[in-house]
Amino acid sequence: MEIIQSLYSNIIDENKGDVLKELLHACVDEICGRPGPSYHKFMNRMNWSKEVYEDVYKLMIMLLRNPACLYLMEEKMPPEYHDLPELIQKDILSCLKVRQKQLTHALLMEHSKRKLQTLVDFDWRLKLVMGTSKMASLREPLLQLDFIVEEKGTRRIIDVEMNKDELDTMITTMETIIQ
Repeated sequence: MEIIQSLYSNIIDENKGDVLKELLHACVDEICGRPGPSYHKFMNRMNWSKEVYEDVYKLMIMLLRNPACLYLMEEKMPPEYHDLPELIQKDILSCLKVRQKQLTHALLMEHSKRKLQTLVDFDWRLKLVMGTSKMASLREPLLQLDFIVEEKGTRRIIDVEMNKDELDTMITTMETIIQ
């Protein structure tokens, strides 16, 4: 509760609501994998001690990482949200409304990386097989796909080689999955 009172008094004094909005968006950036906020950036503008900044930062990150906040509904918000003053609640909600899609994507990716194999990247090469030991002139195009997947922090490459018919089948199957 002391953290909340400190946050409230610093924002009400001297109209520093814009700084809180900037902190919230920097926290969302961090969750989305970009550089996040730093104490040095906010220390002169908010007059917070390092401890107060860390407590406020942890509170904001905890709120923004909570999937219930993505509903944007007051009744589904966590109790820590309701402990905050109304002015701060509005700032958090406005940040969530603007960055909802980015946060949802980042949290889903974070969750899937912990639980499932996740496709991180891919690479492809097109090869033309001119012949084999059985046929002198084959001239068959082959697509070689490298799927880079991550599972529990380790990356590995899955190699797949397909001819035109196999590639068509894969594309058709993926299109039906997407629809």
